[in-house]
Amino acid sequence: MISISVDAINRRSPYKIEQEDDAVFSFKTKHGIVYTVGFVLDVSFFDEGLYQFFINNVSGHTAERDENLLETVRAIIEEFFAQKEPVMLYICDTTDKRQEVRDRLFRIWFYTYEGSDSYSLYSEGMTIDNVRYFSSILLRKDHPLHNQVISSFHDFIVEHNQA
Repeated sequence: MISISVDAINRRSPYKIEQEDDAVFSFKTKHGIVYTVGFVLDVSFFDEGLYQFFINNVSGHTAERDENLLETVRAIIEEFFAQKEPVMLYICDTTDKRQEVRDRLFRIWFYTYEGSDSYSLYSEGMTIDNVRYFSSILLRKDHPLHNQVISSFHDFIVEHNQA
């Protein structure tokens, strides 16, 4: 299990972060929306250092445009990547059928990040039971198993795709 420093995150985050668990955090935006953000160990296609990233709007209120939200999430992800050789898996939520919008937003967030040239982002989609899923992996370019992780991710998507 990873251990992420809430103090390190709070030094960079515009919002005050509370630590819920080793790798789960919460914060409240200026619009009163409460989010939980975190990482859960995942072994779906790689056995070591793979964590599924999640961000949940706990309040259930419609989120307004908020640059501080982006900066807060980036601070959390940056601290995650301070760990030894992690790999981040992001699967877009499908409950409201806005997964494609979430995928596009995630990629925009990544490509507008000034440190993006240190990371590799690979996104793929797959269809299971007539539901389109969008997922991405993010890892440092200097990860010692970089190509193996990407290959395992791609093979997993191909194997499980019912399109």
